Amino acid sequence: MSPAKTAGPLPDFPKKTKIPNIQSTAKTVGHIEVPSALSFYYAAISSIWIWYEAPLETLRAYLNPLGMSPYNFGGHGAVNINFFNAVALYGQGQPGNQGLGGFSETELNIAAFATKVAANVPQGITLEQFLTSGDPTKRVGNYRVWVACDDAVAVACGRQVFMENKFLAPYTYNVPGPNNPRPAPDQFTYDWTLHDPDKNAVTIYQASVDLAGLSPVPGNMSEIIDLSFDEKSRRPVGSRRNYLGLFDTYLESAVSRAVALDYGKSKHPMRHDMERLIGKKRPSALQLFQSPTCIAEAAGYYADL
Repeated sequence: MSPAKTAGPLPDFPKKTKIPNIQSTAKTVGHIEVPSALSFYYAAISSIWIWYEAPLETLRAYLNPLGMSPYNFGGHGAVNINFFNAVALYGQGQPGNQGLGGFSETELNIAAFATKVAANVPQGITLEQFLTSGDPTKRVGNYRVWVACDDAVAVACGRQVFMENKFLAPYTYNVPGPNNPRPAPDQFTYDWTLHDPDKNAVTIYQASVDLAGLSPVPGNMSEIIDLSFDEKSRRPVGSRRNYLGLFDTYLESAVSRAVALDYGKSKHPMRHDMERLIGKKRPSALQLFQSPTCIAEAAGYYADL
């Protein structure tokens, strides 16, 4: 907001707000036990999905040993990167622990289903239909090859409750949102980098998505089936994730030019799998989900006028 030039109801606001630049380091001082729940609730999320076509044989090599199979979208399978920023209200806090979970994640996913239910999986769904309406039978979902998360609590819960192949790693990101209206020409640009968990100067991958000029169609795939693998029982595990709102889904050919994806020099196996599953392919679709804001507070004004 521009500062007030003349006397009136608005104070002389600074052009920029100075805030602390905090580099926080977490120190684990033991563990606490909390009741396990059959559902996990997100308070807010901003999520962007990048979808790629992939050879079925490559995907079978990942899935078949785990009792899963890739879905055939007309001769090819599908892989996606789901990057999101989310907030959870945990309901418990102590000095040094606010009880608020803010976390960022990348899911590296393969569209798949449990092989044992193959006879009941509907055939002939196109990728476009899947992205706007999902699988009506809820048997086709996303097998999470890797989940990289920057919050230790979310990693612990993901591994123990949802059997995710999840690890702790930091991010650098700059994405548009109500509190971060990016200036031109980046109003619609999403930038993020996933760093190596041990050497932060080294990266696993970095991505940039520019939605400027693209036209979305509305849709919702929910319930989205998240697939994992239980090492103890050697069985695939599914969980149902409901996005309470509409996705913006981008299906036009210009999507292929809207994404820049580069791999770093990290030796983490996630980078290897991203290069094998995606490589230098161009994306075929994008999705954006932004949960609604629940409170908006305008700037202050002189209330005695």
